[in-house]
Amino acid sequence: MFLNKIQAATAVLALALTATAASAEIKMIMSNDNNNKGLKGQTFDYLVANLEERLGDKIDVEMHHGGTLFDQQSQIQGLQLGGAHIISPTAGIYSSVNPKVAALQLPFLLNTPEKIQAAVADPIVRDAIMPGLNNQNIEVVAVWMNGPRDLGYKGKDPILLPTDAKGLKVRVQSAPIFVKTWEAIEANPVGINWSEAPTALQQGVIDAGEVTPNSWRGSSTYQFVDHITMTDHQYSFYLVGANKQWWDSIPASEKAEINAALADATKWNMSKNTEINGAAAEFMAGEGVGIHYLSDEQRAAWAEAMKPVWQELGNGLVGDDVMNRLKEIAGVN
Repeated sequence: MFLNKIQAATAVLALALTATAASAEIKMIMSNDNNNKGLKGQTFDYLVANLEERLGDKIDVEMHHGGTLFDQQSQIQGLQLGGAHIISPTAGIYSSVNPKVAALQLPFLLNTPEKIQAAVADPIVRDAIMPGLNNQNIEVVAVWMNGPRDLGYKGKDPILLPTDAKGLKVRVQSAPIFVKTWEAIEANPVGINWSEAPTALQQGVIDAGEVTPNSWRGSSTYQFVDHITMTDHQYSFYLVGANKQWWDSIPASEKAEINAALADATKWNMSKNTEINGAAAEFMAGEGVGIHYLSDEQRAAWAEAMKPVWQELGNGLVGDDVMNRLKEIAGVN
């Protein structure tokens, strides 16, 4: 079934490329693996409106939300083969085709939107990571924020220290950076799609999840947990990836407008990030979910417990020079 979808979508790409060359009209298929209510879904919709305003009938945008075209696991291959032209996965998902991407999402390292944008723009970091994506037919065209990843869970008592999470079955995305982060504190990471989390929580397949406040709220999955601890262990962001073959085929004048629309969407995303996540936390507290904030000492304990991941997925993948540069940008030792 999946291969049939890919084959059909690839045929659509071939036709779109032909149309682009013949008439400068651009077919753009965008796939969002998440719902349209969270920050990413809203950013995609903002981008669609901006593209249509800028390019009018020169562009035909097809937007798919909620993983209806490709889900978290299939979207990279879907992009590579042309079933989608633009996707925006959490950065760590790209590690399936380029493991070095994991260095951008190490726990308690790049912990603000500004540090993430600076790292992705830095020549030393880009030269170490981006060619590995380009070689896989992926062009990174923007960076969007999602927010701090926070631990939501079922249970009577709040989890405030990493030792409290020992043995906890935590839903994670199926990428090493997320799995290794939770293994470091002796939790049991379970790799499943976020759309499956509500049922998995109800059935006891998992005890917890770790996504941003806007994702907890936007998906309504907060209804299936008792507490959310604001661990902020990783700052979740999206690498907006384009199918490189399609991207390179776009005429220069139209590409300039698309880049301008992406820049506008990125600016909007950055401006709304803190507001939307803060409002989500406040809303969930009002719905009866226990929202817990860590003291400086508690946060330091989490950071120390997860720091061994830096060596394996930082120094071990991108080397000491790049890791030192990332630490400089992050302002840590």
